[in-house]
Amino acid sequence: MVKQIWEGRWIRYACLEASGTRGGILLMWDARAWMGEVLEIGSYTITCKFESQTQNFSCHISGVYAPNCYKERRVVREELSSVRGLMEGPWAMCGDFNVSRYISEKKNCNRRTKGMREFSDFKEDMELVDMQLEDAAYTWFKGGQQEAASRIDRIVISKEWDDTFNNLKQIPLQRLGSDHIPIPLITGCWERNKSYFKFENWWLQSEGFVDRVREWWSSFSYTGRPDYVLACKLKALKLKLKEWKQEEGGNLGSQRRRLLEQLAELDTERVKRTLTVEETTKKVAVLLECEELVKKDEVSWRQKSRVLWFSTKWQMLTGDITI
Repeated sequence: MVKQIWEGRWIRYACLEASGTRGGILLMWDARAWMGEVLEIGSYTITCKFESQTQNFSCHISGVYAPNCYKERRVVREELSSVRGLMEGPWAMCGDFNVSRYISEKKNCNRRTKGMREFSDFKEDMELVDMQLEDAAYTWFKGGQQEAASRIDRIVISKEWDDTFNNLKQIPLQRLGSDHIPIPLITGCWERNKSYFKFENWWLQSEGFVDRVREWWSSFSYTGRPDYVLACKLKALKLKLKEWKQEEGGNLGSQRRRLLEQLAELDTERVKRTLTVEETTKKVAVLLECEELVKKDEVSWRQKSRVLWFSTKWQMLTGDITI
């Protein structure tokens, strides 16, 4: 399962197996960047220490999958309280806590329960920072028309993170098959390196791609020695592919954003009212497109992990295509 999620010879992981109604917890990291060590495994939590391989920095991450039972959730707080005494420095807790903190975090809620108050008190006692979830009120939904919804998934950090990182925030991603919304922790910004042309293997799975390349190749007209003609045609083909890559057809990111925007619009409408038959059918079609997109994404990441970039895919230049 780990290889299906993140394949690579440098990937390491720690896990807490699923038990009863509680799902499992999986922590994964790249050993080239982090040295990970399991610090503590409880009934509902797992905590690891991570030391950077490139900088003088270490932190602790606790994965949480709390039970739905009010009394058993106290065990979660006890586990986290005890593990806090074993560490120093930045600490983050992330996962499904199965309880909200405020009335506004639970749909159709009109009173703050004892469980909500105890969870908030625990956060204050541990001196933890509960960052605002941007652009979303809930992280879990139940029912075809989202009859129930609440924010039970979150990332809570210790105050030491503020000394090392700037612009920390947690944002919601579009959910697909799960009834929970994925939440990444974002900090800083990525430096963009100079972009070089790379042939993506997943392009070959795009409908009409080979025919498009054949049409482009036939439209190029150069004279001279065969090696000169070949070089000119390859250069022209690269420009055509770069142009096509900027369009949605050759860009997985654009396709993903389009599909996730459509799902987000439908989910927003489903909160307000019951979806029509046409809207339900559209959602099914969009989800099927997402499945195909995931397959292409897997091909792309497999190619990147093995460093198999080519400026030209020679297999396309055989058969009916001639110089």
